[in-house]
Amino acid sequence: MMFENVKEVKIKAVSGRLEIEGWENDYVEVNYVPHGEVSVNVEQKGSKLIIKEEPKKKFFNPLEDSGWAEIEVRVPRSAIVNAKNVNGKLNARNVRFEGATTVNGEISLKDCEAKKLSTVNGEINAHLAVAGPLKASTVNGEIELTIEELEDDIDVGCVNGNITLRLTDFCDARIIAKRVNGDVKLVGIDPDDPVIGTGEFTVKVSTVNGDVRVELV
Repeated sequence: MMFENVKEVKIKAVSGRLEIEGWENDYVEVNYVPHGEVSVNVEQKGSKLIIKEEPKKKFFNPLEDSGWAEIEVRVPRSAIVNAKNVNGKLNARNVRFEGATTVNGEISLKDCEAKKLSTVNGEINAHLAVAGPLKASTVNGEIELTIEELEDDIDVGCVNGNITLRLTDFCDARIIAKRVNGDVKLVGIDPDDPVIGTGEFTVKVSTVNGDVRVELV
């Protein structure tokens, strides 16, 4: 399925697997493969495209879903994406996210931009070409985040998990690292003056029941 004149894409999945990729074409392409009893509804409203996966409930057990779908979405690099997945993974490459959220599933991003990343009972593994403003958080999951360049402040927090944050020389960062029941380690960064470049942007990193590791790469 092809959709033109799309500036925003909203995706909501339950028990599905999301694969999202940014490309140079000026239209959105949506493909999906259903497994079991599930429907995938795609609707365009003006410049917004809404994709919703709905597993059918079992008659004798309405709390149990009966199917799931593999959903592949290719979007123009300029389009803004909001994606949420419950009980499934979210993988993306070259995508501009307003937000990416999972419950009981991991987030894996490559060469993306994002303002909000969050998981409950899942991990975040992200490589961001540009970041800021950004808020990234997990509950019961680790965060592994690499950022090439900062444009604003970022806040990375984790409850019951470790954080590994990698920053380059292009990140003008002043680092504030805090932990409760864990250790903090700075690699290639002066712990007495944790600043990279001009220190223009604030980088807050905090964990509860986990370690913090910030590396200059």
